[in-house]
Amino acid sequence: MKADDIVYLGLLITSIGFGQIYRRLGTPEARKWVGTCVGLGLTVAVSGWHILHPLLLTATNVLILQYSKSWCHAISFWWSFSYLLFFRVCHYIGVEMAPGHTNAVQMMITLKLIGICCEVHDTWRKRGEAKKEEDKEKKAQLELELKYEEVDPSPMDIFHYAFCYVGVLTGPYYKYRVYTDMLQGTPLSNGLDCLQAMLWRIWVVPLYAIAFLMSDYFFPLSFAEDEAIFRDYGFFYRMWYMTPVFFNFRMRIYAAFVLSECVCIMAGLGAYPVVCEPKPGRGPSKYEALEMSSKKVSDKIEYNFETIHNIDEFGADFTPTVRGGMRCWNMTVQFWLVNNVYKRLKLARPIKEALTMFASAYWHGVYSGYYLSMLTVPFILAVEDYFDRLVRRKLGDKGKYVYDWLAWFVKMQNFAYMGMAFLLLRVDTTLHYWHSIGYIYHGLLIMMHCIAQYVNLIVGKVSGGFIHFVL
Repeated sequence: MKADDIVYLGLLITSIGFGQIYRRLGTPEARKWVGTCVGLGLTVAVSGWHILHPLLLTATNVLILQYSKSWCHAISFWWSFSYLLFFRVCHYIGVEMAPGHTNAVQMMITLKLIGICCEVHDTWRKRGEAKKEEDKEKKAQLELELKYEEVDPSPMDIFHYAFCYVGVLTGPYYKYRVYTDMLQGTPLSNGLDCLQAMLWRIWVVPLYAIAFLMSDYFFPLSFAEDEAIFRDYGFFYRMWYMTPVFFNFRMRIYAAFVLSECVCIMAGLGAYPVVCEPKPGRGPSKYEALEMSSKKVSDKIEYNFETIHNIDEFGADFTPTVRGGMRCWNMTVQFWLVNNVYKRLKLARPIKEALTMFASAYWHGVYSGYYLSMLTVPFILAVEDYFDRLVRRKLGDKGKYVYDWLAWFVKMQNFAYMGMAFLLLRVDTTLHYWHSIGYIYHGLLIMMHCIAQYVNLIVGKVSGGFIHFVL
């Protein structure tokens, strides 16, 4: 591990421990200011004077919110993403490049600031709809949504939200409303044990860390760029080598995401009653149940931290499709992308998926590897959907079982193949590696797409449908 990574790990572990103190602060105002001061300290520790970048972005978004509630979300999106590009390329005009960990801080603050502008806009829109709505049931539903969604942040509130120590280094993303709910305090008297919840989540981290260190030692990413792997090893070894490299990447990400979840848990962020079905990044999804729960007199209410659940390791590894695996990966950011990009586009589904993946690649960075990796995903999703409709739905239970295992194997290989672009980053090294294995998964994708089109256009016309498999 690099020295910077050790310092970063130390700051995460310190943040977890600090939650035990933070959670017991007596007032929302104390939690707000202490959380911000600690967050600023962490940011300075990893960024130095480069903290000016997130400070400037926050200040400009405060001005955007003062300008217009009807257009603030769109203006913030384009401005914040434009500044993110400037932040990453400013060294070409003589400004010193920021450290890698500052990039992570800038990425999360970008999501938060665009997100809060979207929340303010949605509050403004729903208030207008509620005033005009004449149907009593619809009006009551809008008022209930506003009760648990509306936000009216002051300029200082925006600053506190952006720099709160919880999630400032690695995420997860959480809405401003989730942040304000945390400030009101953790329901310690109603059966919520944050320490126990944290211990239940963190126990896997040593396993991931050991797996990461061992796989990094035996299968380093650097070997994928070494001339020796192309000179001394054959096609099948290079195909196989992607698998342990991708395993190493997953173990590192799993450990980091779980630790970042533990920071949130110890701070009491994202604790909601189970009955309201909290969703990652969003918070409660069943407001009627939350309303009833708030009125219910009970000695003990069951809570969970699904709101800040950022990685479902088992789901990411064992769901049989790329679509399903992606939904288990970086789930709070997935929510942000769906809520603030995908759902706001009035276009056909495949186009919305492609633009959402482009936004994700852009957010990750300027390296071509991100785009080569993520912009392959919409084509994979299209092929998966084709084969699900044309084959899987026509199979019996045994056939579906076999199909899912085959699909899982292809999914993991696709992830490893795309992961090489994500990790190698540069277009020359990525294409050199892909060329050495014959662009095999691009070829497989094209072949499967052609088969799906043939079946759909030719075979599907026979008797108005497809053959029904009974496996």
